[in-house]
Amino acid sequence: MRPVVIIGTGGHGREVAEIVQAAAAAGRGGPLIGWLTDDVQQHGQQLSGLPIFGPPAWLSQHPEVSAIIAIGANPVRQRIAARLPSGWHSATAISPHALISPQAQVAAGTMVFPGVVIGPNVRIGAHSIVNVGASISHDSHVGAWCNLNPGARLAGNVQLAEGVNIGMGALVIQGRQIGAWSIVGAGSVVIRDLPERITAVGVPARRIKAQH
Repeated sequence: MRPVVIIGTGGHGREVAEIVQAAAAAGRGGPLIGWLTDDVQQHGQQLSGLPIFGPPAWLSQHPEVSAIIAIGANPVRQRIAARLPSGWHSATAISPHALISPQAQVAAGTMVFPGVVIGPNVRIGAHSIVNVGASISHDSHVGAWCNLNPGARLAGNVQLAEGVNIGMGALVIQGRQIGAWSIVGAGSVVIRDLPERITAVGVPARRIKAQH
């Protein structure tokens, strides 16, 4: 299995590092060997006992290495991926302590945290985050670049377009659809479909502003 580097040295990156290491210890992924960041002041230093090799462009000289973009903000992950070297290999970080149906599909680059439950026929797009204790019920589809924050819940047949951010502890009832790059606030309950590029909060969730 390919060795893995993590792009991003913040708190989210450090959490993902522990997932990668736990998966490797369980024989479910390659070893974590270091970090990449655009912060030149960190280059050549160490984080959690592993070297910070340089910027993401480092991958162009190391095609044998997989990378995972471990940054919480959905648009930032997408922008970083767009400027990575052609042909780079994306790693996936799946905690051994997540419960995932064998009928589910998890695309490359996705980060699945401990305590997550993913049901049958769920599809999760590339470079998404399913954080601690989140759950996705049967037949739901999570697009690329999404983020389900800790404790978020999707009922069955929910459809999230790309870039959707579901806040901590928020709920989406069965069969709802949420448009691309929309944000659902923490603790909100989505009982009707939401269009793209809005922020919705409350119980039930209501639109408060449009995203640009």
